[in-house]
Amino acid sequence: MKTTNLVIALLLFATALTANAVPLLNGLALEQQFNKDRYIAAVYSERLSDNVGDLLDNGTPRRLEVRVIADHLSARRFRNQWLEGIAINNPGNTLSSQAQNMVTFANLFKGRFVAGDQLRIDYAASSGATSVSLNGVKLGEIADREFFNTLLRAWVGAVPPSSDYRDNLLRAGQVESGILATYESLAPASDRIAQVEQMVEQQSATEESAADVATPEPAQVAAAAKPKPDLKADIPAPTLAALNTPAPAMPAPVTKPAAQQVAASKPQPLKPTTTRKPEPEDELEEEDEAPLTADMILARQIYHSMLIRHTFKNIRYPKRAQDRGQEGSVTLNVTIDANGKLKDVTTVQESRYASLNREAVDAVNRSEPYPATPAQLGKKEYQFSLPITFRLPD
Repeated sequence: MKTTNLVIALLLFATALTANAVPLLNGLALEQQFNKDRYIAAVYSERLSDNVGDLLDNGTPRRLEVRVIADHLSARRFRNQWLEGIAINNPGNTLSSQAQNMVTFANLFKGRFVAGDQLRIDYAASSGATSVSLNGVKLGEIADREFFNTLLRAWVGAVPPSSDYRDNLLRAGQVESGILATYESLAPASDRIAQVEQMVEQQSATEESAADVATPEPAQVAAAAKPKPDLKADIPAPTLAALNTPAPAMPAPVTKPAAQQVAASKPQPLKPTTTRKPEPEDELEEEDEAPLTADMILARQIYHSMLIRHTFKNIRYPKRAQDRGQEGSVTLNVTIDANGKLKDVTTVQESRYASLNREAVDAVNRSEPYPATPAQLGKKEYQFSLPITFRLPD
């Protein structure tokens, strides 16, 4: 009898350990802009894998983590970059269904991150909830089983921040020792933890006070009940195969009349393009932003998806780079006016090959004019991030 009870106890203990298993470190990726380290991103999973499909398994506990290296990192820019990645790596119906959750997620980020900050996003397979915490202080929770994957696809989907970024997250635990040592050394100071705790307490008090007096207007209720449009936001990564052969997922380039083709073959003056060192983020004034709504986020993401798709159809993988087996990723910041006229192109991150860097900028110049900015965004100019990956077929 004692033996039976011992076996049962051991089985129960093993089950409890499995249910509360700590996800394992699957991979680490360094995010840089203007050749400056910004943060290290991490993906944890209960099952180590180099396959995206395995990491998107909703039956598996997982975690995303960001540890900040930069002295200061704008929380608004950080979450806007993530929202852009979500827009180009998730299907339209997902963007539509997750729009309100993305408002909740975006509103969790205030002020600036500082060096040592640890942002954690945990997915509980049992409940399907995604919880967000900063330096061990819980910021909020989103109870939607599909939301975690919506975030994760921005890092490991078809158009990640860079090919190296995705590849390094898909290392199945085989993490390079140097970046691991840096990652493990990043931790918040005690006064920073106390600051975050105070910030969360103040935010909670403000929300409770607002909830006591807020009454939704009939028009707001009606707007919330409006069906969302069926979107087509899937964008394939620009590979050699996609560029040189017809691909249903990518719009075919528009064929120009012969006279225009001859004119296009002549050297054209390039638009202003810079690879400049930016001002420190803590000295930059960020423009005032209207309160985020589901409709606003959805409109932005549809528009961003259109801009990326519009650019991708104008990318031409340099023949010389193909012949030499050269691959790489380039990230640009592009600014256009309300009518889609190109105002500025800034190289944020370069590849090792000059021909790929030039082609990324040339593709933007060839893409002018861009689709006009939607009126509901209310912007005289619009800036967006453009990640371009040049990868040869396997």
